Amino acid sequence: MRIEPLPIPTRLLGGEVVNSYAGRHARNNGLRTDEIEQALRETDQFPRSKGKRHPERLAAWRALGGLHERAFTEPQAVHGNWVIERPLCSRCVPRPEEGTGRLPWVGWVCLKHKRWTRGDQQVDLAGFGAALVAERHWRGTLRGRGIVVDSPLLLLAEECATVGLSKATLEERAERVRHPSPGLLVYPETVKITRLLTRTSFLDSVLSEAPSRWKRAMVEREVSAILPDSPDAESWRALARIWDMVLDLQDVLRDARWLGHEPSDRWNVLRYSRLAQAQDGRVSSIDQMM
Repeated sequence: MRIEPLPIPTRLLGGEVVNSYAGRHARNNGLRTDEIEQALRETDQFPRSKGKRHPERLAAWRALGGLHERAFTEPQAVHGNWVIERPLCSRCVPRPEEGTGRLPWVGWVCLKHKRWTRGDQQVDLAGFGAALVAERHWRGTLRGRGIVVDSPLLLLAEECATVGLSKATLEERAERVRHPSPGLLVYPETVKITRLLTRTSFLDSVLSEAPSRWKRAMVEREVSAILPDSPDAESWRALARIWDMVLDLQDVLRDARWLGHEPSDRWNVLRYSRLAQAQDGRVSSIDQMM
């Protein structure tokens, strides 16, 4: 028996997950989600499983909403990084409703409504244009590199920006937004550092056979360009964290070469390095010969 759409349509928001849409669609039709699902279950049109992403449940809600087959198919992971469910922009969702979704293609900013969407308090960014520029860089560069929010690499970049920016800079930015938060205030530098750490030329340089002193100087130069030194800044702390990452990546590559296995790092950045990929290819060739 075919499931017919409910009388009152509900627009699916970009990246919206099934639980969010089901709740909004049911309320728009004066019903509860559990009432609809139980009625369908009694006619064997709904799975007995309680799994929220059961394929038959997704198909049922697509039918109930008259949605396309791509609805509710956003990936749960991208390049080994989990794609978290997070609140959608409150201006994108019809008031007074709320919505959640998986948005692997964007950062923490809704460019359409110029809003910071991370955390419990969404913030208007009209007075903080640097965050909007950072989001455009995210979508122009980091999206293509498969970076997602809350990934280990992004959290490292945010930590570096937090410890490396001056107190005066943070205070000046806090005056531009109504509800400042640590992640928001350092967002421009977080994106810049993430772009640096996923840049092929940077990774190939620090993973090359060049002298350690030269590589350290190069990293320091790159970090200083993002986090300028000032009397009340401690950019050396950010440099130390990035240098620790470089040393760890070097160890990973060396161990993989000695042990004959594919290199794998906790930040998932070696896939951007031509040197690492070349070594991976050599390891695979050896495995095939053995």
